[in-house]
Amino acid sequence: MRQNPLVTIRVLGSRGWLAGVVALATVLRVAHVLALRDSPWFDHLVVDPEYYDAWARQIAAGDWLGDRAFYMDPLYPYVLAGVYRVVGHDLLLARLLNVAFSAGTCLLVARIGRQIGGRAVGGLAALGFAFYAPELFYVGEVDKTSLSLLLGAAALTLGLDRAPGARAAAGAAMAAAALTRANFLLFVPLGVLAMLLEPGTGRDRLRGAVVFAAGALVVLFPVAWRNHHVSGVWVLTTTQAGQNFYTGNNPSNPYGAYGAVPFVRPNPHFEEIDFRSAAEAKTGRPMSPQEVSAFWFREGFAHLASEPAFAARAFGRKLVLFWNDFEISDNQDQYLLERFSWALRLPLLDFGMVAPLALLGAVSGFRRHRRVRLLVGFVVVYWTSLVVFFLFSRYRLPVVLALLPLAALGVSEAVTRLRARRGLVPAAALVAGAAVVCHLHIGIFQRDHPLAVEMRLRHLAATQREVGEIDAAVASLAEAVAQCPPGCPWALHDLFETYRTSGRATAGAAWFERFVRTHPQQQDAPGYLAELRAAASVGSTGR
Repeated sequence: MRQNPLVTIRVLGSRGWLAGVVALATVLRVAHVLALRDSPWFDHLVVDPEYYDAWARQIAAGDWLGDRAFYMDPLYPYVLAGVYRVVGHDLLLARLLNVAFSAGTCLLVARIGRQIGGRAVGGLAALGFAFYAPELFYVGEVDKTSLSLLLGAAALTLGLDRAPGARAAAGAAMAAAALTRANFLLFVPLGVLAMLLEPGTGRDRLRGAVVFAAGALVVLFPVAWRNHHVSGVWVLTTTQAGQNFYTGNNPSNPYGAYGAVPFVRPNPHFEEIDFRSAAEAKTGRPMSPQEVSAFWFREGFAHLASEPAFAARAFGRKLVLFWNDFEISDNQDQYLLERFSWALRLPLLDFGMVAPLALLGAVSGFRRHRRVRLLVGFVVVYWTSLVVFFLFSRYRLPVVLALLPLAALGVSEAVTRLRARRGLVPAAALVAGAAVVCHLHIGIFQRDHPLAVEMRLRHLAATQREVGEIDAAVASLAEAVAQCPPGCPWALHDLFETYRTSGRATAGAAWFERFVRTHPQQQDAPGYLAELRAAASVGSTGR
């Protein structure tokens, strides 16, 4: 018996469906967070999560104002500090707060879908969000990503509503989102421009633009005032734009992702200091935060001008890499965390599934719906704003706030064409072609590339060493070496150092003896073996 399509539409658009989807999303995310309790990173935070946690604890202890202009986006540590101030330092609660943010975002994504295609599209968009693997992964990170998505989704759905109150709230939400991801700041003037150009009377257009700008100003002005109060300079949000531009556009970074700048320690505790020290050493004078940012913008542009071919290749790689299915790791690696979280091992949606369907939705709805055009504009501007700098998975994630509703619209379009039995071949060709592009292999940016696997296993081993799990660290490094014996010299070196510094020279010598016999072409291994034998001999003599 054939299912009545009207029944399906009513189900997907019902409140019960949406409530069930949000409940499912919440359960999956709570399960993911709880599964991470067995990982070495649950209590031992690294890089940005450690920095945000330390900053939040400092604020909660009473340092609410700080002593210099913000270098990193400030809203999340202040929100986290409020939680710590009320309930104390609790990393489980910090992650469950992300779950709450995620549940709210799921509702807002449904509303965006409903605004561009009706209730069924909204229900499908929410379901896509519930099963979207990268967002599920980031809920487990003590960082700003989940809050950024919530605010970005609020700004989009409010911006698509033409009521004056919604427009004011949209401006405030977009400005708040810019305090979690600075490139959202671009959408404040662009939002004003879009409202000035929308259909309607001149008075209505002007009123919408003014209240949107006023809403943004209400949020941004206190931050700018605070920066001026503590530093003496007017800084709208943060002072790291030039440094980020140089990080993504310098002679040592041809990749498109983050590349460590040689003179900067890759840790947020030191990044601001190192960039300022290098700038002052080159100019021979003290510099304000704004001057430091401007200096690194100039340095980045000088590199682009002096090596245009190099710059063109890097920029082209970034343009394509943005649309690649591979999730570029930052503080933590999504693929590595699958070892600890059964929720991440479920058959979830990934970027390479969503983007092709979103393309179909964008193409089919672009001429018919102004709101679709606005979402496409958001995607294009956001894409550009990242490739000018550099790419990380968490930097790209906000774009799915538009892609998921567009993908749901694409599914609706495909179903319509299938029922009508016309136009299905061009749609299928469009989706298939986009899927091929999304799954291209670009250098080491592949889930199973040996060097990518080595990097994530070395990261795991480093944390295992820091928390005292030496046997686990040895096993992780041995696994890294085994999957590319001649071509993973860093893992081999780390394994040698782990054996040497943990007092396990005898066991290390035995391991390296076997390795040298089976892989005589590896040039570093004999030297490591000799050192471990010597250390084992000294240890034996000492006893």
